Amino acid sequence: MTSTSHRPTVHRRTVRHGRVAALGAALVVALAGCGSGGGDAGRLGHPLPSVEVTPLDGSAQVSLDTIAGPAVVNLWATWCVPCRTEMPEFEAVHRERGDEVRFVGVNIGDDADQAAEFLDEVEVTFDQYLDPDGSVQTGLAATQLPVTVVIGADGDITTKVVGRMDQTALEAAIDEAVGG
Repeated sequence: MTSTSHRPTVHRRTVRHGRVAALGAALVVALAGCGSGGGDAGRLGHPLPSVEVTPLDGSAQVSLDTIAGPAVVNLWATWCVPCRTEMPEFEAVHRERGDEVRFVGVNIGDDADQAAEFLDEVEVTFDQYLDPDGSVQTGLAATQLPVTVVIGADGDITTKVVGRMDQTALEAAIDEAVGG
């Protein structure tokens, strides 16, 4: 009887602690978007953050905020299962609509060989960049992968999805960004 009456108390403490942790995490995410170098970058209606990324081919670094819209920017990693499952769908949409919207992949944390091996395996052909320290993910105030942002022709973010994005949702986000 003692263990039965004790369990709900432990459960309530766990739930209470979980709520406090969730509020703390929400506060961290909210503050991350307000930090001194990022401003509103990474938020809907604002441009991409000014973060340097390296093209997978090893050429000179570029700033993410120079990517002109309309564009789809997808943050991914080889160890991320949802990233791996959505990538072929992104490639399919790229092959259908690559003439009207640019596709950009940003690998978070893998080395160039790991990223290239995976991309070859799934036959991805759109532009790929490396972000070994996760600066782009931080700049977009995202705490998990995958992250997809769609940029309108004006250069501002029209859609931001944290988590797996399927082909139908991607098509709809592109339609919104290109005004179709």
